[in-house]
Order: sequence, then structure tokens, then C-alpha cells
Amino acid sequence: MTVTDCIEIHDLKLPYREQRVHLKFIKGINYLKGNNGSGKTMLLDYIAGLHKNTGDKIKGNKSIVYVNQNIFFSDRLSGMDFLKFVYRLDNNTKGREIFEKKYCVDEEINQMIKKQWGMLSGGERKFLYAIILLSLDREWYILDEPFAFVDAVRRERLWKIMNEKVAEGKGIILTSHQEDSEIEKYSTQIVTV
Repeated sequence: MTVTDCIEIHDLKLPYREQRVHLKFIKGINYLKGNNGSGKTMLLDYIAGLHKNTGDKIKGNKSIVYVNQNIFFSDRLSGMDFLKFVYRLDNNTKGREIFEKKYCVDEEINQMIKKQWGMLSGGERKFLYAIILLSLDREWYILDEPFAFVDAVRRERLWKIMNEKVAEGKGIILTSHQEDSEIEKYSTQIVTV
């Protein structure tokens, strides 16, 4: 396996945890599960590079998108503003057009993206946030509690997008603190923290 085929963590000491972390995530869907406060989000923060003092303890995490639990975006701006913002940060002038051709043909998504962020429900914001970030081209997608507040129809759409990414040879790490047989069914690997 090459470094791009997996994310390897060796001897990583997380704050407030007694043991050191040794994990290997492989391409496919990796389900990181555990109770509230078990360190899932902190581990994802380290993988995403939000905490820099890891030295060479994490390898293979150079091409990632992190869809975290918190959506920091002004309620007055629209979903389209967020889409433009994301692709401007990515320095990708064609990405927004590709997103619009692929997703905005769906009337529901087209309506959501036109609304102000604050006018969307929590589940709609979470869904739109996730599909916009999943539309970026990376080797790895890290999703922290991607299904929280998302209804069954949108949850199924997220699964479809994630399975498309896996079919393209991408890797996904996702978390849930709830027991979820659906996530376990789709997962290539299950890791408990």
C-alpha cells in the first residue's frame, strides 16, 4: 500500500487520553465510532492538521477535506455564496460550474442553494455544507457526525455521494456516537475509540 492509499497514525498522544493512538485507515468507508467524549473529534482534528505538533506521527493526510460538526458561515449569506467561497479558496474556477451542473439540476438543492444560510433548517444546512465540501476533489474526506439532524431522504443522498467517492478510489472517515447499523453496513472498516 502506498502512502496515498491509507492514513497511518503511529504513537500519537492525544491530550487527556492515557493511551497512544496507532491506527491505519484504508481507502473506502472507515467508521470511527465511540461514545461522547471518547476523542473522535479531537482525533479527526489531528488528522485534518488543525493541531500541528504531530511531527511524523500521521502520514497520508495531505489531500483531505474536513467536514466538521460546526458550520461557521454568516446566516445572511446564501448557499451559493458558500459554494463560491469554497471554490475560491480551492482556487478552482471550474468547480462551481461542475457542482451546479451535477447537483443544482435537483430542484430541492437548487432552492436550498439560493436561500440565505439562516433560512435553512439545521438539517438542510448540514446537508448542503456536506455536499458542497464533498464536491471538492481530494483523496480523503473526513466527516464528523455527517448525519446529525439530517432526514432519511438527504441521508440516503449523502450515502450515494460517499459511495461514488469510494468508487472513484477515495477514502472516507466518518464518525457517529450513536449505534448505527446502516453505517456499519456500508463500512469497509470499523474503528472504536
